[in-house]
Amino acid sequence: MWNNFCAVIEDLFWFAYSLGGVSSPTPQPTITPYQLPPRPLLTPVLSTKSPMVVAPPQALLQAHSHSTESRFKKQETNSAQTMDKANESNKSMQQTANILHAPVVMYVRAVQGTACIFAPHLDFDTVIDTLAYGTAVTVIGYQGRYASVNRSNITGWVVKDDLTPQKNDVWPEFIAGTLYDAQHAETIKTRRLINDTFGAGVLNLPLQAGEYIVLRLASEHRTIPWSKKRPRVAGSWTTLLRGIRGIYIGVSPKTDSVMEYQAQDGQGRLGYVESVTPELAITITSVGEGESGRYTAKTMSAEIWRELRPIFIEVA
Repeated sequence: MWNNFCAVIEDLFWFAYSLGGVSSPTPQPTITPYQLPPRPLLTPVLSTKSPMVVAPPQALLQAHSHSTESRFKKQETNSAQTMDKANESNKSMQQTANILHAPVVMYVRAVQGTACIFAPHLDFDTVIDTLAYGTAVTVIGYQGRYASVNRSNITGWVVKDDLTPQKNDVWPEFIAGTLYDAQHAETIKTRRLINDTFGAGVLNLPLQAGEYIVLRLASEHRTIPWSKKRPRVAGSWTTLLRGIRGIYIGVSPKTDSVMEYQAQDGQGRLGYVESVTPELAITITSVGEGESGRYTAKTMSAEIWRELRPIFIEVA
């Protein structure tokens, strides 16, 4: 292009000279494109990027509107989620408050028992009663380190740390086939609950059948009014309890009664009747059958248990 431009200028100059409108010029060197400074060549650069499409103004407005709407929707969603979390938190706190203030059954876990006092503070002669280990109470409120409790006709305050809502923290759970020796945690719980009434803990004996039966009765708020006669070994209960008020002795099984019988080896046995079917099949749980301290559960048909000639003791 530059070469063509120079050629045009040169042709115009000589054309004007031929018409006489221009004096003879001083000889000028011939202008050639080789005397002009070289012009840099521009090489087109091919882009590998996709061509940018410019949206018309209406499309831009719609895109902006959509972006703004999306942003506001996102903000609304975040706000709604925040409110939901706040509501859940408030609901959880309210439920916790309701649990803390609603009546709930708890159990005394203090080994030596806990004092039930008249007011939520210590003072002279304010003890109403002493609640033994394992006693179930209804907690109706709290104040400081004390819990307001109700048991039967007693309402007072006890140290809340002496209570637990978990029954199995205090009362034992027996598993069929397990041997409960003197050091077993469930044996220790049992003897705490019955105040080691048979002295088996002092003798470091495995769990005894009589201890298990007394515990089961205690869990149903039933107590045997023993006489002064001893020893209270299995096989002698019918004789020791006959004629005592609140004790009923018969030959027909009833749920929650005590079954006493002689085993084939001649040893006395005690079992707790868990259930009786219409066909008089019975399920009993016991300790010491086959091995001292072994807890067992078994079901016997009427034909089988009648061969044992048992006596059934009901405790009111």
